[in-house]
Amino acid sequence: MTRWSAETSMPPDWPRVCRQENYLFHSPEWMKLLERSFGCSSIYATDHETQLAAGISIFRAGPFRVGYVGFPVGGLIGEGSLSGDVLDQLRSAIGRNGPVCMRIPVSGFSEPVALDLPYETTPETAIVDLQSWSLAGISKNRRRDVNRSLRSGLDLVDANDPADGARIYELYRRTLERKDGSLRYNADYFTALIELAQQHPCLRVLLAMKDDLIAAFTVVALHGSVAYYLHGAYEWSLREYQPSAMLLNEAIEWAKREGSVSFNLMSSPKGQESLIKYKERWGAETRKHRTYTYPIKSTYSLFKSAERLYRVFR
Repeated sequence: MTRWSAETSMPPDWPRVCRQENYLFHSPEWMKLLERSFGCSSIYATDHETQLAAGISIFRAGPFRVGYVGFPVGGLIGEGSLSGDVLDQLRSAIGRNGPVCMRIPVSGFSEPVALDLPYETTPETAIVDLQSWSLAGISKNRRRDVNRSLRSGLDLVDANDPADGARIYELYRRTLERKDGSLRYNADYFTALIELAQQHPCLRVLLAMKDDLIAAFTVVALHGSVAYYLHGAYEWSLREYQPSAMLLNEAIEWAKREGSVSFNLMSSPKGQESLIKYKERWGAETRKHRTYTYPIKSTYSLFKSAERLYRVFR
């Protein structure tokens, strides 16, 4: 018999626990942000015996529904990890109305988790000892970029106008076009990030401004003891000012002041070795990130085939 319960309504104590432990990506504010931005739904799963819990966001993928645990970084609320036994209990608690499968992100910088499930790997880069990090200790080129940006006349500000969400989305979209990447986020999401950053102490949307133009943006979040670089892009015509260097330096310094133990620069797409090297020159190292897939419904085989076709023809 499962110890876990899974509800679509938020348990009364959930907001307090998330705030107390800085669990931004399980918080009701974050899950509501995802609901507003992508039309997904939320499940609040709890093991009342061990006090473990997880926020699960259910996204639509064509006719299918896919669950993500603690989107985008994974993990649980509390001292524990997603073992095979826990996943089996979650599956029972969610029941027949659950998603076709669940995606479980496992960082290469967290406690090892080995699941007997299919997974995909991506290179993940992080500054592992943030409290010992300093600008003086990173590569000469990165120091030069930061110093150049600080002398360039750029203004570094926190975004406070939701209308800037559409503007930074355009920077994000054009950056992906240049790199032949896939759009995963929309303008509503970036607008919601700006709104949430004004209310939640664990999230910042940083802007580098050149007069009235946004030269670059960076989104950084604190979750537990780790800081995460979520998003960033720059205006190509203003690249000579190195605006992204100024913003990333501020993000790292802020996370260090807030007591984070590491700064995660997140996974890079496969084949982008130059991006990985850029991250490492900020004093970071790279390990393997795994995203496991846990099948829930018998229709998972259909979803797997559809997903494979999408990747081939997109």
